[in-house]
Amino acid sequence: APLHPVMPALVEVYVNSILVINNKGTSEYFNKPITEEEIRRVFRNSIFGVNFDSENKAFTPMETDNESIVMNIDKPTLASQLLLIYYLLLYEDVRLANSATLLANGRKIKSYSTSFLSELPIKYLLHQAQRDQLSYGGLFSPLLRLLATHFPQLSLVDDWMDDQVFGDTCRHQVDVNISETSIDEAFQSIEENPYKTDKILKAMLNKNPTDIWPFAEIFVRYVKSALGDEVPRHIQELYREVWLRLNTVLPRCLWIMTINALLNINNGQNRNVTITQENILVDPLQVLRCDIRVFRCGPILKIILRILEASLAASRSQLSRHLLDKPLLEKSG
Repeated sequence: APLHPVMPALVEVYVNSILVINNKGTSEYFNKPITEEEIRRVFRNSIFGVNFDSENKAFTPMETDNESIVMNIDKPTLASQLLLIYYLLLYEDVRLANSATLLANGRKIKSYSTSFLSELPIKYLLHQAQRDQLSYGGLFSPLLRLLATHFPQLSLVDDWMDDQVFGDTCRHQVDVNISETSIDEAFQSIEENPYKTDKILKAMLNKNPTDIWPFAEIFVRYVKSALGDEVPRHIQELYREVWLRLNTVLPRCLWIMTINALLNINNGQNRNVTITQENILVDPLQVLRCDIRVFRCGPILKIILRILEASLAASRSQLSRHLLDKPLLEKSG
């Protein structure tokens, strides 16, 4: 940073050199798309690295005719991550717009999977670009356009308003050490000693969202504890505030974790049922297959309604993507 104003145009030209067919009739050379593993490697070394450790794949450098290219990415800059996100969104945008032509010409083109795109911190990075318009101004507008078109679930008005609030300094000043053990202990005694839970939740609100993201899994695991009859409403509201803060980092991961944590496994259902991102895209109403107590607990119900709103937007977007991905070449019949 600051990002050179030519960089977004360079990415655009590169994407077009991979996908767009020239009508001059001459034999052309097409560039190759960046592989998913190369993109993963950049984000694996960023603050979101934990999210990619589940893959546990050793990175193999891209082979070329003469040598193997070894990239040195100890700690990728925000600029490089934003440019990669821009490349991915623009690539998918151009690919879908040209899918009928590509099919008619018999060209098999790489497409980046929905599950891969859901691993990336698209929304968080976009907010960073928004905060520093002097450095990333030329990239923010085209990125926002692509996000609103292809990921409406990440551009909900309520989310963006919450994110602006979280940009301000926090009102709670609590000096508590946050760890998995302390979160575990606080939620174990949520009904007997809500003061302990209150302190840990306020301490989490005092941190940057990226600092508390490593504790997202254990935090969400205890969402059912917040539904108890003896839990004070104040604690439930604090739980919702922390959840909304985590929602600014990797929202799609958080939604799936929350849905599975609240999943109602009574009535003789298989306890090993896990809802995935793909399940939600196909049937967004699965979000409502949750513990019945949610509907009697306002703050947690607000969380579920936020996830439902996003899931419905994502499902509509997925349908549009599917129709563009499988165009009807024959107009009749």
